[in-house]
Amino acid sequence: MRLQHRFAQLGNEFSAHTHIQPLQEQRLVEINKLHAQHLAIDVTDAQTLSILSGETTLSDSLSMVYAGHQFGGFTPQLGDGRGVLLGEVIAQDGSYHDLHVKGSGQTPFSRQGDGRAVLRSSIREYLASEAMAALGIPTSRALALYDSQQAVYRERPEIGAMLIRTAQTHIRFGHFEYFFAHKKTTELQSLIDFTLENHFPHCLNTEQPIKAMLIEVVERTARMIAKWQAVGFQHGVMNTDNFSILGETIDYGPFGFMEDFNDRWISNHSDHDGRYAFHRQPGIGLWNLNCLMHAFSGHLTRDDLIEVLKHYEPCLQEHYDTLMARKLGIKVDASLEPLLEKLFALLRREKLDYSWFFRSLSHLTPNNPELLLDEVIDREAMSQWLDYYWSVRNKSQVANAQHIMLCVNPKFVLRNYLAHEVITAAEKGNYLPFRQLLAVLSSPFEEHPESNSLAMRSPEWGKDLEVSCSS
Repeated sequence: MRLQHRFAQLGNEFSAHTHIQPLQEQRLVEINKLHAQHLAIDVTDAQTLSILSGETTLSDSLSMVYAGHQFGGFTPQLGDGRGVLLGEVIAQDGSYHDLHVKGSGQTPFSRQGDGRAVLRSSIREYLASEAMAALGIPTSRALALYDSQQAVYRERPEIGAMLIRTAQTHIRFGHFEYFFAHKKTTELQSLIDFTLENHFPHCLNTEQPIKAMLIEVVERTARMIAKWQAVGFQHGVMNTDNFSILGETIDYGPFGFMEDFNDRWISNHSDHDGRYAFHRQPGIGLWNLNCLMHAFSGHLTRDDLIEVLKHYEPCLQEHYDTLMARKLGIKVDASLEPLLEKLFALLRREKLDYSWFFRSLSHLTPNNPELLLDEVIDREAMSQWLDYYWSVRNKSQVANAQHIMLCVNPKFVLRNYLAHEVITAAEKGNYLPFRQLLAVLSSPFEEHPESNSLAMRSPEWGKDLEVSCSS
């Protein structure tokens, strides 16, 4: 394992030295062999496994310090309260990827917490990150999962676990906010230089490197959120400390994939005011970027920062339109918006499952409308929409439209009830359901006829499951 640690070179102002504190009788229960192969990590090597488990302590492993706006309020110091950054590996293609451990014990930033993670949330993040990667959404990735015999106390005693995850970087909006808020101008400049040199080197050749970097940050964030909206994903905790500077989806907590269509859906039971409701995600993305721009107010003029932010909305809209047109098998033109508006109103009234509808539409032909008509109360309204849809699609004349639709509308998504059943089995020591679900989520557009039960819509009891921040 070719391990480097460029972030550690920034110095003690940016992190605290710490290390993995292994759990009692911890056990490696899953390792992502395909991802490990891409990262040039030999998971059969005893020394590599010893590093991942914490049995071998690395001298430069650390926990990062950062700040963040949490549910709209600014917290001047946060940090990796239960995480350890082991360093970076160099993948087969030459790219760098952080190795980060979640649930590794107390750090200087634990804020009276125990620094642990529970099996429940670790399984959810493992499944979610791999599902998102398979859906083509920028994300952190799961590398390994450990369970243990150690009890971790939340609302009840739960099984302690550790998740080894990777990302292109764990630098967040909150890193820049921290140094700006504390008036650490030298450290802020060092962080900016580090980010430019290591993650946006192509911007160094531009007339205004920082401005060019921020434009790319804005556009990456916009494209990420457009992808969330298109697949019906809700992050649940869109705090600035949970936003990657590279536009990767990180820090899976009380997330969810939309089932019955509801654009005001709230996946996080703790989000009492609905700040991060599904329909608000695009606006929150811009709000978070505005917070990031504030941290650069000493480096760019106000007009420059406003100009940077102006890239957000058109980039998000353009990407979202492209994604939704592909889901419908049509071209992007003036008919897309009214077609979607009428569709979403119909889905909302009928409480139709979002992912199921688009997958079913992918199989539909003008001669078999019953596939959808038999699922609704207002058959006339659905019939009228289908007539409108076919008129638009026939006019678009997209080659291989059905093939395109089947490649972007997943058959399998991570439904809460599936995660619940997998977790219940795992807590009893049975990881077979976890592996079966992981297999279909890793190739969600394939039919997998042997796993049709995992594509079923949620039973009524599964629609009321609550997910909160308590992990």
